[in-house]
Amino acid sequence: MGDSQRVLILTRQFWPQTTDATLRLSDWAVELHQQGHRVHILSPRWHRSWPNRVQCLELPIQRIDAVPTSPLRVGKYLRAVADYIERECRDFDWIYCDSAEHEASACFARLPPSQRPPVVVRFDPPELHAQPDLRWQPSTMALEVCRKADLVIAPHAAAHQRLLSLGIVDSKILRAASFVARPIDRSKAARRVARQILSEINHDLFIRSTDRVVVCPGELSDSWNVELLIRALAPVIDSQRALRLWILGDGTTRGRYYEALRDRGIHHLVAMPGIFTELTEILQVADLCVFPAAGNGLSWLIPTCMASGLPFLSAESPTARRWLGEHASLHLFTSQNEAALRENLERWWSDPSPYASSAIQLQRNYVAHATKDPLLAAIGEHLKLNAQPRKPAEPAALQQSLVSENKQE
Repeated sequence: MGDSQRVLILTRQFWPQTTDATLRLSDWAVELHQQGHRVHILSPRWHRSWPNRVQCLELPIQRIDAVPTSPLRVGKYLRAVADYIERECRDFDWIYCDSAEHEASACFARLPPSQRPPVVVRFDPPELHAQPDLRWQPSTMALEVCRKADLVIAPHAAAHQRLLSLGIVDSKILRAASFVARPIDRSKAARRVARQILSEINHDLFIRSTDRVVVCPGELSDSWNVELLIRALAPVIDSQRALRLWILGDGTTRGRYYEALRDRGIHHLVAMPGIFTELTEILQVADLCVFPAAGNGLSWLIPTCMASGLPFLSAESPTARRWLGEHASLHLFTSQNEAALRENLERWWSDPSPYASSAIQLQRNYVAHATKDPLLAAIGEHLKLNAQPRKPAEPAALQQSLVSENKQE
């Protein structure tokens, strides 16, 4: 493999969809591009208004028309992904799948290993963050993907151990951090400019100099425990009118959450500004970020808070506790415990200085131990050591593969 690599990234979601996982993936893809590698994104076309091809973040994005919204459409989607890989795979040095999902299985549908680029799969199920000892098993498809992949990335010990317990050979597993967060400028000048920008974009985001802003920067969904956050914060907001809450995201639950805010009489003090594809200004303005559900925010949001010296509170999870070390008791609260979250918020409101000091120390620790793009270097080294010569596809073999697939359908 040369210094400049050609990488195809397969992912179920990408820009303009903004989730913790897509933020991590887009940051990493941009980092690869800035290092001189040729990165191409392949993802579904979720909305009719979206173009099939678009250039975003200086990255070319190709969208598949078939959208996996039902079992029937998943089959059509997989065939479309397999078609693309069969047609374009020779333009890439390796294929990266951000999870062991359907997209990854399509990599093995048509071509044998000798006729396709190496396939790298990331294995990081959210279940392992919340409860690593849970007797959870991946789907049969995910297990088969990990067995067929040329390399499986395990970002942490729980993922590595689970892969070994599932029979994945250790030589195929790469234990490597999958993301190094870039710090956001939170200087006084940068925060002042960010406040002005946001207030001009959306008047609901206007704040006074004496206000303090709590941000829930995830998704407007039950999986993020938004209702628990509302219940915990309502009494605090009601008694402290200089406190502002911003809940990011959008979806079908918006109406229900708005009614919950209105029932508590705080709907005019809480903003739900929708989806932001760029969170820099939001995180610059925030005085505190809150992650109400265990295991959420661990891909991009919490690492970015740590790298930027931004105080945060998170529902306790083994991963978060391991990251925070001696600072865990200050930043973590008991999962699913409304009273514990409220107590932490009231403590922060009464005296934010310990949280600010802890955040700065976490930032120093994070920056001191972060390495520049450890994942790319590790992938390159592994694939170089295990490289196999690629053969041109044989038309007869391809035709037979297609005939067999059609019979199965």
